[in-house]
Amino acid sequence: MLNPQRVAPPRRVPAGLEEYEGDRQFATTLARGLELLRCFTPEEPILGNKELAQRLHLPAATVSRLAYTLSCLGYLAPTEQYGKYQLGSAVLSLGHPVLAQFTLRRQARPLMMELARSTGGTVSIGIRDRLSIVYIESARHWNRRVYPMEIGTRHSLAGTAVGRALLMSCRPAERESLLNQLQVKQPEEWRRHHRGLTEGVRTYPRHGCCISVGEIYPDVQAVAVPLGRIDRNEPAAINCSFHGLPMDPDWLRREIAPQLQALVRQLT
Repeated sequence: MLNPQRVAPPRRVPAGLEEYEGDRQFATTLARGLELLRCFTPEEPILGNKELAQRLHLPAATVSRLAYTLSCLGYLAPTEQYGKYQLGSAVLSLGHPVLAQFTLRRQARPLMMELARSTGGTVSIGIRDRLSIVYIESARHWNRRVYPMEIGTRHSLAGTAVGRALLMSCRPAERESLLNQLQVKQPEEWRRHHRGLTEGVRTYPRHGCCISVGEIYPDVQAVAVPLGRIDRNEPAAINCSFHGLPMDPDWLRREIAPQLQALVRQLT
């Protein structure tokens, strides 16, 4: 008697991508490799197989094969610490063609530098990366690096002024979908920031801006306005953030927001 044909169980997809579970067109191994690259951050630029396995919830042997393959292709580079990796130069070469498509950056850069000088703040443009914000341009009047606010850094969508303003650049249905995803996929982020987020969305028509005061870092406050849809039809927003000043939401709305709004008018 022939054994009935065994059906392979669904492949386990990386955390956060559960909607693709069972999708035969979804390349799970590729997704795992890309998620491995996303584990590296400015705060943790060097990671080993054990740390990567813990973050990805994958067997160490699987992570070892992924890391080896990515190293062969130049997307990871071994460090002097045995068994540790850092991002390779091939990752940088992937990012440049994307940034080059955002021609608005070249037009905005001198205006952003002038606003940073006149206010003493850091001015940044953000677009969406899943349920985060990633900066595609940033200008500040000082060189001292306190918090990661450079091009390519990722930030909270729910807890930042720029994230809330970006939601106002989205179509209503798109905004509603993102809010629902935040609740389901990032419950801790939603729990921490949903009051400020929903209040920002509710009061935006009155103020024309969104703020965040001490929500991500206790000594950072920011105000942001939507940029609408820019290059590649990406929803975007621009913010001006301040470190180490007395927290003053009224000042952000009264003094800084109008300057951001004037900057946006020059770009559109």
